[in-house]
Amino acid sequence: MKTLYNFPKAAAFGRRLAKSKIYEHTSPSTKVKKLFIQQVEKITWAYKLSPATINLPASDGVQEIQVFTIDLRVGELSPDVLQTIDKAIPSPILFELKYGSKTKYAASYKRPSEADKNKWVVSSYFQSDWLKENTLTSKLPVVLNMGALYQSFLTSLSPLPFKKGENLDGLVSRIDLLQFKEREAGKLENRINKEKQFNRRVGLNSTLNKLKQEIKNLKRRKLQAE
Repeated sequence: MKTLYNFPKAAAFGRRLAKSKIYEHTSPSTKVKKLFIQQVEKITWAYKLSPATINLPASDGVQEIQVFTIDLRVGELSPDVLQTIDKAIPSPILFELKYGSKTKYAASYKRPSEADKNKWVVSSYFQSDWLKENTLTSKLPVVLNMGALYQSFLTSLSPLPFKKGENLDGLVSRIDLLQFKEREAGKLENRINKEKQFNRRVGLNSTLNKLKQEIKNLKRRKLQAE
């Protein structure tokens, strides 16, 4: 993603969201509250993208999309903070993160739980690169409904392209698995660096090589069956 969104003025909401209000709906741990304090300066409910504000019909699972602007104290934001906010708001969210003169977008694939329609399932987070304030802006994508707009946001942030015949659920599942395996590979590399015994290092390296091949396969554009 190389442009900043120029959201319609009709969708502007512009309300400050207190951290305490988020805590009331999610009961975060002490660790997560510390992350809010350390990393977040303020949260603004910036825009409400809805049929009434952008003239797009709602779709199944996506009635509205909220845009939250988060001004940061530091140049990073823990996914735990984003997930806490997502759990407090019963609607898909596009996060606009600001630090100094830079902006980036982040979002998860958020959908109603099949087991309990009052709960939401939240995937891992997709993020753009940091963009400078003088970056070109673009209007919202031209789509047919709110669901298609949400998918457009997510795919623009996705670290992987779609495979042939793959839907959004499949893409998100593959990204979740990829990120899990990348974390496991990082842990394994740390173990190898600390391991003193040669035989154990050989075994760990063999496991790491298999894991790296799995990661490579997940990143392939084509389905293995093709």
